[in-house]
Amino acid sequence: MSDSKENRALGTAELPEIESVLRDPAASQWLQSALRSALHRDPVDAANDAEVLARLLDERCRGILGLK
Repeated sequence: MSDSKENRALGTAELPEIESVLRDPAASQWLQSALRSALHRDPVDAANDAEVLARLLDERCRGILGLK
């Protein structure tokens, strides 16, 4: 399944290309730094770590907003 088909199937918006995010002045320095760092890692390890990080940050956000 292509990325765009998978994104639609999951109900998520289309993701920009990595290079677009790295060139985007509106993208946060934190995100750009994380992407640059991840590009030097094993892609499976980087993706797995990013998923754990996203889940941890989502859980923290929900706790702060009282959505737990």
